[in-house]
Amino acid sequence: MPRSIRATKDNPSLDDARVQYLLRRAAVAAILFDPIGAKALLDLPDAEVGRRFKISLARLIGRATVLNVDLASIREEDGRSKRGSERRRPARDSLVAEGKLLRAAIVCAALGITERQLTSDLAAGRIFNVDINADEFYPAFFLASELDRRQLAKVVRRLDGLTGWAKWRFFTEPKASLANLTPLQALLHGEMKPVLQTADAFIARSNKLEKGKVSGTRNH
Repeated sequence: MPRSIRATKDNPSLDDARVQYLLRRAAVAAILFDPIGAKALLDLPDAEVGRRFKISLARLIGRATVLNVDLASIREEDGRSKRGSERRRPARDSLVAEGKLLRAAIVCAALGITERQLTSDLAAGRIFNVDINADEFYPAFFLASELDRRQLAKVVRRLDGLTGWAKWRFFTEPKASLANLTPLQALLHGEMKPVLQTADAFIARSNKLEKGKVSGTRNH
C-alpha cells in the first residue's frame, strides 16, 4: 500500500514501527476470524501473502472512498503529536498516505489487468489519474466491486476535458443536486441519470470559471 510520499525520508523508524504494529493487528484479526484460514496463509510464499494483502487493502479503501467514510476520524490510534503531524501534511500527500490514491502497479494487480491495459483505459477515458510531484496516481474507488464499472466509465468520459483533480473533486465531494451524496454514493444507489446531469452542471461551472480566469489574465 503506498505510504506518504515523505514518510520514509522524514522518519523511517517510526514508519517501520507503524507497519509492524498494523501487521501484528492484522495477524491477530486473521487468527480470531478464521484460525484455519490463517494457518493456510503460512503455506503461501511470502511474496504471495504480501501481494494478496495489499490488493485486499486497496479494494477495502476503495470501498470506503465510495461510501465517503473518513478513515482518519475512526482510527483507534490517537495522540496529539501524530494528529498535528498529519494536519501539517499537504492534503494531496494525505490522499496517498490514506491509500485513496494508488500507483499503477497495485491498481493493475487489483483489477487483474496489465499496465498496457490500464494505459489503454486511460487513453479511452474509462479511467483517470492525478499528478502529485510528477508522479501518477489512480483513485482507489476504481477498485470497488460495488460500483458498476461501465457506468463509472461513462461518467468519467462525460467529464472529458477536465483535469484529473477536477474529476477527483467531482466524484468525492457531496453535491446538493444529489441530496448531499457524492456522485460515487449516488452511483452505488443506481442513480446514473442524476449523476450525469450533475456532471453536466459541474462541467459548465468549471468552464465558466476557466473563462473567467482567462479573461482576468487578459485584463491584467
